[in-house]
Parts: sequence; C-alpha cells; structure tokens
Amino acid sequence: MARVTRSTWIVLVVILVVGFGGWYLLHRPSGHVVMRFADRIPNAVEARPRPDVFSVIEATIAGDTKHAIFASETSRIAWRVTVPDHAWIVVSTGMLEKGWNTPGDGVLFRISANDDELLNLVMNPYATASDRQWHDLKLDLSEYAGETVNIYFKTNASPPVPPGHNDPNGDFAVWGDPRLVTE
Repeated sequence: MARVTRSTWIVLVVILVVGFGGWYLLHRPSGHVVMRFADRIPNAVEARPRPDVFSVIEATIAGDTKHAIFASETSRIAWRVTVPDHAWIVVSTGMLEKGWNTPGDGVLFRISANDDELLNLVMNPYATASDRQWHDLKLDLSEYAGETVNIYFKTNASPPVPPGHNDPNGDFAVWGDPRLVTE
C-alpha cells in the first residue's frame, strides 16, 4: 500500500476547499435587489408622525455598519409596491449603541403588508445582551406576488404590555439595509 505524503494531503485539502467554494458560489441564494427602502424615503406614501422622524444613516452596531433608516421616535413609514414573484423583504433590526446603557423597555419593530403582520419583534439591549447586535431577517412575500400592497415599517417606543405604557428611553431604532429582493 502506498504511503500518502504530506504534499499529497495538502493538494487534496486544496482541491476540497476549491471544490466546495465553487459549489457554494453556484448554489448560494442569488438575490436580485428590486428596491432599497432607505433610498426611497422621499417616495413613501406615508411617514408618521412626520417625515423628519426618518433619516438615512450609516449605523454601526457591534462593529457591523449598515446603510440604515433611523426612526427618532415611534413611527410608521410605508411604500406602495407591486410584489414580484419570489419576493422577500430582507432587513436587519437594531438599536444604536448610545442607548444600550439607558434604562428602558425596548422597541417593538413591526413590518406588515397592508394589514397582514409579517414581523413583530421586541428588542431591548439594556435588559437583553443578545439584542446588542443586528437581527438579520428575511420575510417571505410570495403570497402577495402580482399584487400591489403597502409595505409598512413600524416602531413603537414600548412592547404592547402593559397597555398605555410608552417609555422612549434609550430608543434609537434602526432598520439596517431594508430591501425588497427576488430569488
């Protein structure tokens, strides 16, 4: 039986790495960006409570910088979109680091297509260390293919419980690189 030399092992490892890399490049999801919401703030069909609540910033959270929509207070912004086939909303939710040490109860992030809620997520980096990062999300829009819908991005200063509570302390909500993609 022939002995396998070190150089033979190195060649085999290189072949495996290159082969896997090539396979990955050919089989990875290849999303086509249809719309970047941050670039379309002026085209929003609704911006509440006022348009000046929304600004586009480069937001860095835990060392990761994203082109983002910053909502300076409880807000709701919407775009009218005709949904293509195989469409997804890809977005990261986060809260700016300057609010992490401010006592508060967090922010409720919501996304909906018309009245259908697609996302309902509370982030509270003051109380929850795992919220001190971007939360990367991908929301399926396939059931709306071919329809024209309003896509809403909403933030609330507090979770829904207790009712009537509205604590804006430390609430620096950002939507990281929100976009409509097809795959």
